[in-house]
Amino acid sequence: MDEYVNAGRWFSILYRRSQQFIVEACQRMGLTFSEFTLLLRIHNDPGVKQDDLARVLFLDKAVVTRTINSLEEKGYIVRSQDKLDRRIKHVYLSVEAESYYPFLRNVLKRWVEHLCEGMGEKEREVMFGLFHHLTDRACEANLPELAKDISEDFTKEDWQNEKKGRK
Repeated sequence: MDEYVNAGRWFSILYRRSQQFIVEACQRMGLTFSEFTLLLRIHNDPGVKQDDLARVLFLDKAVVTRTINSLEEKGYIVRSQDKLDRRIKHVYLSVEAESYYPFLRNVLKRWVEHLCEGMGEKEREVMFGLFHHLTDRACEANLPELAKDISEDFTKEDWQNEKKGRK
């Protein structure tokens, strides 16, 4: 298997297994992965606007709204309308959710420590730096433009040769 296919597989496995671990660890709180992620973000940015959550986390606004509604029903967040623009809603952790923050942070800590077991401090620093770089590049990417460039480089003849090669 080539390195590009492996990299895609590795990212996919890390994402799925991370989700599974977080949901398992947060069963008592009844949190989904999306809810967990939003709680951490809201803790770090109290009063954040719902639209800003969607933008920063690269999530669909409808997904953020559903997740926030669920968190509000569970008593983990409170919303308040902006004083100047009533269409804008600010989101805060409830007192209860704020008290759970050390637990939520520890969930991530335990998972990262498990993943990094056997690595030295220098290797961990390099890994964190590389993940930071990859995330920055992913966030900066103009996806439609990047995808367009690829499909323009791949000619009709390339597609036909690719099909023949798979037979």
